[in-house]
Amino acid sequence: MPMADELKVLVERLKAVSHPLRLRVLALLGSGELCVCQVAEVLQVPASSASEALRELRRAGFVTERKEGRWVFVSVVAGIGESPLLKGILDEALLLPEAGRDLARAGEVKAMPVPEVCAKVQGEASLERTARGARR
Repeated sequence: MPMADELKVLVERLKAVSHPLRLRVLALLGSGELCVCQVAEVLQVPASSASEALRELRRAGFVTERKEGRWVFVSVVAGIGESPLLKGILDEALLLPEAGRDLARAGEVKAMPVPEVCAKVQGEASLERTARGARR
């Protein structure tokens, strides 16, 4: 028996928040808009991991993005707190110790100019690619 569209949407949304990194990203963005590089820097993950998590959250309808020149800024979709389930998930995520650390680090990262953060993150990504190539 096929699933109703509403059930499919709910299942996809629950899948999107069932990964630790995606849950941390959602909790982080609950405090406001960030550049993708800032997300990677705050969570101390490769930019590719942050981008993949954001892609899944965007696909599930949790996150939206806007471009400003070279930078892509992401934020939680307006009205997300209107769903009791999603509000509950976000509230629970914010209680996690990781979320507290992420939010504290976000304050430090937001104090840095976006181009500086992105240069740092992109430089680390370049070093990571070089190291992978050397191991082959």
